[in-house]
Amino acid sequence: MAMPANTYEAPAHAFAYILFAAAFLGSVAFVSAADVQVRAVRDKREVGIAHPERVATKLIAIAESSSVNSTAYAVSDKTWARILDSDSFVHAVFSTPRRMRLRDGNSQDRKEWMVGEVLFPLPMDSDPPHIYLKTEKETISLTKYDPYALRELALEDDLRLRALPRYDFLLNLPSKR
Repeated sequence: MAMPANTYEAPAHAFAYILFAAAFLGSVAFVSAADVQVRAVRDKREVGIAHPERVATKLIAIAESSSVNSTAYAVSDKTWARILDSDSFVHAVFSTPRRMRLRDGNSQDRKEWMVGEVLFPLPMDSDPPHIYLKTEKETISLTKYDPYALRELALEDDLRLRALPRYDFLLNLPSKR
C-alpha cells in the first residue's frame, strides 16, 4: 500500500534515541535534585521540604548578603551541635560543596569559600542572630544579613514562619527598588 506524500515514517532506531534521551534527562534531574538535602525542624518537629534546592538557594542568599563575619565570637566547639539540638532550624547539606562569596575574618573583604553545609537557627521571637556554614576546615558564622533575604526564606510555606509575629513583620517590608 502506498503512503501519502505528506506522511513521514521515522526510522526504527529513532524510538531508541528518544528513550535514551528521556532516560538521560531524567537522570540529570535526579542528580540536581539530590545535590542538596534540607532538614527543617520547627517546634522540635521535623518539617517536610517540598523544594529543597529553592530553600538552599535562599539560605545561600542570606549568607552572601551578610556584612559581618562573626566567627570569632559566635562559634565554639559546641555551637553546631547545640543548634541541631534546638527547637527550630534549617540545615542544608550539599553533596558537592558550593562556591560562595562571603565576608572574611576581618569583615572588610569577600572571598570565595567552598561550603558543604549551612545551618540557620529559626528562633520564634527574634531574628536569627547568625547563619553558620561548614567548610572542609572550619565553621564560619556570619551576621548582619539583608532582611529581604530573610523575608524570602520566611515565604517558604513548608517552614511555617508566617504565623510568627517576627517573621510576619518581614513580609510587610516595603518593596526594594
